[in-house]
Amino acid sequence: MFKKVLIIEDDAMLRSSIVQTLELEDLEPIPTNGFTQARRSIRHNFRGVILSDIKMPDHDGFDVLRFAQTKDEELPVILLTGHSDVPTAKRAIKEGAYDYLEKPCAPDTMIEALHRALKQRTLIMENREVRDELEQTNSDQTEGTLSERLEMHERRIIEEALSDADGKVAIAAEALGIPRNTLYDRMGKFNIVAKAFRKPTGN
Repeated sequence: MFKKVLIIEDDAMLRSSIVQTLELEDLEPIPTNGFTQARRSIRHNFRGVILSDIKMPDHDGFDVLRFAQTKDEELPVILLTGHSDVPTAKRAIKEGAYDYLEKPCAPDTMIEALHRALKQRTLIMENREVRDELEQTNSDQTEGTLSERLEMHERRIIEEALSDADGKVAIAAEALGIPRNTLYDRMGKFNIVAKAFRKPTGN
């Protein structure tokens, strides 16, 4: 799983606190004080996710979100909103934010959201790398072989998610960032049985 988290926060004390929280979880924070400083790090195929405050003096979090989407539509952006700011939270999701967190945010809640976003980003990038690898193979590569390779990769990702989730489909679906019914459909396609990934309990 990727570990980079681009932090965009103008409050120096809060930014330092977030950095410490992430480092304790063995993540790799990249702290910046605003959009102007952060934009050089926001690029296509960035191997991480973005955690951005919404209210900042130079540009707000929605500027960050829109800029990130122009660079990479599948780059997860988590926005930090004010406490009980429901309209802003709804707008964040509507405009394509991966998630939103209310400030002040409990460290466990933040880490859980970041882990989900990082896992999804890792899977997206793995899929891209498989496609790029296949596109670079010789020109006589058949469409059928390409499809088979992609399906093998998809099956491995699903099996890894189920193994991490101890066979619990709901948890695996959340980690993969897909609806539970979609995961059941893919499991059916590959004849994957959830209980095969449940760890044995002690007597």
